[in-house]
Amino acid sequence: MNVAELLERAPDGDAVVLIDRSAAVPRHTTAAQMSDRVLRLGTGLLARGMEPSTRVGLLAANCGEYYDVMFGAPAAGLVFVPLNTRLPADSLSYILDDADVHTVIADAEHAPLVPPAVPSIVIGSAEWDALCSHEPLTAPAAVDDDDIAVHIYTSGSTGRPKGVLLTHRNITFTVLEYGAAMPGEVMLVSAPLYHKNASMSSKLAFASGGTVVLLPQFSAASYVEAIEQHRVTMCSGVPTMFALVTAEIAARAAAGHELPDLSSVQRAFIGSAPLTEALHDDVQRLLPQAVVSNGYGTTEAVLAFGPHPDGTPRPAISVGHQHPSVELRLVDPDTGADADAGELWVRSPGVMAGYHRLPEATAERLTDGWYHTGDLMTRDDDGWYYFVGRVDDMFVCAGENIYPDAVEQLLERHPAVHQAVVVPVPDELKGQLPAAFVRLAPGSTLTVEDVKQYALANGPAYAHPRYVWFIDEIPLASTAKIDRRGLIARAAELAPRRQRPPTPPRAPAAAS
Repeated sequence: MNVAELLERAPDGDAVVLIDRSAAVPRHTTAAQMSDRVLRLGTGLLARGMEPSTRVGLLAANCGEYYDVMFGAPAAGLVFVPLNTRLPADSLSYILDDADVHTVIADAEHAPLVPPAVPSIVIGSAEWDALCSHEPLTAPAAVDDDDIAVHIYTSGSTGRPKGVLLTHRNITFTVLEYGAAMPGEVMLVSAPLYHKNASMSSKLAFASGGTVVLLPQFSAASYVEAIEQHRVTMCSGVPTMFALVTAEIAARAAAGHELPDLSSVQRAFIGSAPLTEALHDDVQRLLPQAVVSNGYGTTEAVLAFGPHPDGTPRPAISVGHQHPSVELRLVDPDTGADADAGELWVRSPGVMAGYHRLPEATAERLTDGWYHTGDLMTRDDDGWYYFVGRVDDMFVCAGENIYPDAVEQLLERHPAVHQAVVVPVPDELKGQLPAAFVRLAPGSTLTVEDVKQYALANGPAYAHPRYVWFIDEIPLASTAKIDRRGLIARAAELAPRRQRPPTPPRAPAAAS
């Protein structure tokens, strides 16, 4: 099944499937109009001499035209390459070269970032209009299920970004399995569309006959306004976005302003980064009639979890129960044996084909179709899974393993703590020490000692933060997740350097 055929699942061609708020006046697009635009773009790309599997890049902020390319390239049998608009120039050049991108489509703001040697088309230009003016394809190109549809790059937290190869089977399997449980949603999308959370949410809404309300970028005020104006039924985003929304509402309440009507929201899906119990409860209070879910997925294997087969309500911060169409294992990282706590492995038709031109990395992450996620999880007696932390994020303090997510969960249970991020600080005595950046709830006050004593009273002593810094905003990386790497660097600068005590002199040898 071609990825573009997901659009054809809309039950009514005259139904509005997209409300694009990137324009001064929101633009409404019906299912028939979007399908026509996608197929015209597909024809236009082929008219430029592109052969099957040619890579087409897209460097743009959120806009309705983004979907034309996202679906139009696969409709023509080409490969869609979403590009992070916040990448430094050297990383962007590396990706364009590594993926052999034939042409980059860019919006006017980001077009200057495209290297001169790479052909480009600017959205809204005469060249763009000509590209979209061709007769539409009579149908999406015939493709094999194992043909590559999307070539997307990871954030490159360690080393160079890796190109993840997703087939038509990978994407359509995931969308159809997920979308079956969410027909007709009015979905609010505000995270960058080059990010998995936003692109997958959009595909789910389109394929299930729903409507996407698209914001050009996230802000708490515009997010709340869009919910009210369009009676949004489902919100999707990363935890930091929801933390900012709850803070916005709390600030309005503290100022005595009228609170927005968010009663239309029936589901809030929070994913792409760990969710704390405190934030879950904050969102649930904000949206009391909504089912608030802790989502989980990776670029390499989006679908892993679902509801309990017996209909048992999901515990607040569980990522879910094993999906019936997916195989899961928890593997002890030290022994390689199956366990009830360990690294999550996933096997399903949704697992990537591999990493582009990286056979060693592919072999490290794929074993007989099992994808090694690098995420540590536990499973309770009812089959619910819980995120513990990243294998890479875990650090050691005086021989004790510390998982930042667990300490963040602990700190955010304090009523005055709105958000906390825990990172390691190098230490010559104990190797690494936990440090915390804390954002307080509106109108709250705490001292550094208050935070430390709360952690000591409610958790293991070795895990309490030795350094605490209060900040007004938690910085975000380009994917709208917490900029953990930036905070690690900042903590290293802020923390006083502790020197190892001098080694005592050896006692003189006894006279023989």
